[in-house]
This record gives sequence, structure tokens and C-alpha cells, in this order.
Amino acid sequence: MKRRLLVLLILGLFIIPTLIQGAEPELKTIIIEPPPGAEFKVDVWTDKGDNAKYNVGEKLIIYFKVTQDAYVYIWDINANGEVRLIFPNKYNQDNFVRANIVYSIPSSRDTYSLKIAPPAGREVIHILASKTPISTLEEYKGMMDRDPFPLIPQAPEIFTDKVKRTIEIVPTPTQWTTDNAIFYVAEGPTSTTTGRLIVESNPRGASITLDGRFLGYTPYDGQVPVGRHTVRLDLAGYQPYTTEVNVTTTQISRIDVRLTPIPAATGRLIVESNPRGASITLDGRSLGYTPYDGQVPVGRHTVRLDLAGYQPYTTEVNVTPNKTAKIDVKLNPILSMEGEFNITSIPSNAEVFINGERKGKTTLRVKKLKPGRYQVTIIKPGYETFVAYYEVFPGQTTNINISLNPIR
Repeated sequence: MKRRLLVLLILGLFIIPTLIQGAEPELKTIIIEPPPGAEFKVDVWTDKGDNAKYNVGEKLIIYFKVTQDAYVYIWDINANGEVRLIFPNKYNQDNFVRANIVYSIPSSRDTYSLKIAPPAGREVIHILASKTPISTLEEYKGMMDRDPFPLIPQAPEIFTDKVKRTIEIVPTPTQWTTDNAIFYVAEGPTSTTTGRLIVESNPRGASITLDGRFLGYTPYDGQVPVGRHTVRLDLAGYQPYTTEVNVTTTQISRIDVRLTPIPAATGRLIVESNPRGASITLDGRSLGYTPYDGQVPVGRHTVRLDLAGYQPYTTEVNVTPNKTAKIDVKLNPILSMEGEFNITSIPSNAEVFINGERKGKTTLRVKKLKPGRYQVTIIKPGYETFVAYYEVFPGQTTNINISLNPIR
């Protein structure tokens, strides 16, 4: 059985190609011709030039250049008619490029390479450059977490027609253009021998890539091609885990790993008060006492200081990495350990009772109340009686504003 051409090599290791069978598509049905007379041009070529022959196992480098700043899309169509997006990809997702600069895939900074694999036959690399993003192609970026070089789940003729219909709505020919490069793959040996691989992680649910290709999620137990592979596990909130595994036909290869949580980014926070010794809460959690100097998670936080005999102090602080956020406050003493209620009602002139004791009529200020919880009752003929509980805080006024409901 034949296999697809393009194989991703991560850190020098193969991605095992998907098995697929098909006929070589007609060239005219899979090529998008550039608009005639367009001033905006794009060129694409390989490291061996047009119509070159590559042997299975050879590395491939793709070069391209545009004459204007543009969004660039490159896809590959192999002899079996399999379509795969080459650029953008998981490792190069920013596909906006500058004019008159020669770009290469992969670049010298990339940690992957492209390597030739069967099927033998004609290979077409197609490039589309546009002044605006092409929605039909942008949607494949969502597949890159699972497949770094997304496989297009359509026949090449259907895919090409879909792209054509999308770019036909671009207003002027100068806003997009195309080019292609053709090379040939020589016949080469194939191998489909597999071995058993088990991958487990704690916690479970990590995505697995085998040589850069999505394999599944942990726990995994399945057959993969024999040979040495790079396995990577990814799970949100945990550091990526990468290891090497040698799969054979005679033994079960097993990976069992405890993933390491990603430590929260922190920044320095200094909290001082006069007088010292105030308790500090950060977003409702105890942090310590003033003076405080330590690391807290980055972001916006609510900080509160409490000290007996002083009014509570609350403020907002934004903590950023590599910078120091500072709070320095002079606490205000509580002039009285007693508090008060300020009571209003609609309508006014309603009777007010505190813990069953009549205090007067609204609007009413009830002073010299000891800290604690009180029952407040408000009565007015023709209206429903209002009863609720309110707290008195040292040195503070608690405002109570009530709208009475008429009796129906």
C-alpha cells in the first residue's frame, strides 16, 4: 500500500505517514492560476529547483518570496491526491510576511525538518499570497494542536475549487496571486511493521503527539510503527513532557509519567502600615502581617488590612512580573468603639424598633450602638411590617434605606 509524501521530522525524528491509496490528480484540476496582469507576485521553489527528483528519506526545504506584504498559504498535494497545509503550521502560525524577503520552510531557527516519504510520483507545492487573510484556509489553524501540518479532509479538486470560490470575491486581482513548484519522488522501500505502545499520565487526558503527529489522549494503548520515536504529552496547566521511545515487535513499550504543574507567575508585593502589625488578606485569604515583603501571583488583587482599634483599609493592587507593587498606608483610628444606624424609609414617618425597643420615626439616626447584630423593625399603618437584621461595626455608620410595601 502506498503512503503519503511529506513527513515531518521533529528534532531529527520521523512522523510516520498516514496510509492512503489514490490516483495522481490531473495537474490542471489542482492548480490555481495567478490573475493575469497582476502587479502583486509570489514565487515558490524547492532547494533542488523545479521538476527535481527526490529520493525517499531526503530532506526538503521550501523557499518563497512575495513582492508585497501579504498573508501566505502553502499546501502540498502528493501523488495519491492527499492535501496537507504546510504553511502556516503549528510551529509557524504567523503567516503574514514582508515583501522581497526570501523565507524558507523550515527556517534555520526551526526545530523540525521536512523529509521525503512515499508514494512515488509527482508532488505539487502550491502557494497563495493575499493582501487579506483567506477564511477558507485560516480555519485549518484550529486543527494544528492535533496535527501540526493539518491534513485537508477533501479531494484535491474539491479543495482547490473551494479556495478558488473564496478568492474570487476579492475585489481586485492585485490583492492575491499564486505560484507552484513541482518535483518528483523516486520509488523507495516502505514498512508498515508495528508494535504496541502504552502511554499513561497523571493526571489523565494529556494529548499525545508521536513525532509531531497527534496520536490520542492518555491513557493510550495501541499499535504504532516500529522504530525510535519522539513522544510529547501536553495538558493545560502542566509543563509539556517529551521523551524518546523505541518501539519493537517483541516487547510492549510503555511511558508512564507524572506531569509537573506550571508554577504560577509571581511578582513582588510590599505592604506597610502605620502602625505595624495589621493583618493582611489578599483576595480574602490571609497573607500575613505588616510589614510584608514577598511574592504573590501576578494580576489584580484586593488587599485588606485589619488592626484592632483602627478602621479596616481596603485597596486594589496590580502585581506584574519583575516589578515591585507597594502599599504604604496610615491606618485611621476608630474614635469610638460604638457604631450607629442611619435609617430612612419610603414613605417616611414610620416607627422604628431596635431589638423590640422603640427608637423613634424615620428618618432616624440611632447612635451609640455596641458592635453586633440587631433586629430592625419598621412599622407604618397601611404598609407591611418590615423586619431584618443588620450589623453594627465599631466607629462606622450603617445606612438602612427601606421602601415599605402597601397592604393590598
